[in-house]
Amino acid sequence: MGAHPCCVLPIVVGVGTIIMFFVCYAIAVSNDHTVKNFPFISDTGVYPPERGIFTLSFNLSAFGGVVLMFLRYSYISQCDGPPKLNKFTFGCGVLVCFGLMMVGAFQWSEMLYPHMVGAVMAFALGIVYIWLDTILSFKLRPVFTSLWAFRVRLLVAILTTVSGGIMFVFGGIIFTNENYLYAIRLAAVGGEWALGIGLLLYIITLSIELRKVKRMHLIMDISGTFNVSNTHELRASNSRVIANHDFIANHDIPE
Repeated sequence: MGAHPCCVLPIVVGVGTIIMFFVCYAIAVSNDHTVKNFPFISDTGVYPPERGIFTLSFNLSAFGGVVLMFLRYSYISQCDGPPKLNKFTFGCGVLVCFGLMMVGAFQWSEMLYPHMVGAVMAFALGIVYIWLDTILSFKLRPVFTSLWAFRVRLLVAILTTVSGGIMFVFGGIIFTNENYLYAIRLAAVGGEWALGIGLLLYIITLSIELRKVKRMHLIMDISGTFNVSNTHELRASNSRVIANHDFIANHDIPE
């Protein structure tokens, strides 16, 4: 049996968002809306028409990210991963996606503080998320997560954290001081781009485990008769199963 189609989602979210970064950059530069030499990511989505693409792409990435966070959470639950850590990681991932939506919705030139709050949620909590997920990968190795996948994620997490540290340190200097060296700006911009791309590269690695998915179950339980405990099968009494290729819907049969 081949890989499940859901394994494509991390690649679409990760690669698609990276491509949109550079599309917005190219449009902004071609229209003289930003500097050619290393602008901040947010600088590429201030003016139309790139602003529309910037907002749309961030919202789509956030929506796809929430779906992906749930798939990841479900996978780890099926593998009997640590339930509390798994739930906390899922919640952190959802907040990251919400921050991403705020970054796309509030341009820094018009609503700076909401934009900065969203950026901190997306970047800072993004770093927290990938470390929590790396810990989960460590706990699931070598059966449910391969050793090489864990090592790749650990490397990406380390490099991304270093990039984030550079961005926050030098970005803080820029944000609090009007006079600063151009080298400080380059460091902050480089750190931001490396951090953003690093987080998305980590997201792409989540496709490794999703390839192992055999089926996905969509359950609506209005009677409370289903046993949906942490097992690999879903059982129901007095139920009729209607199945298609990948999804199963369960309905109670009246007595």
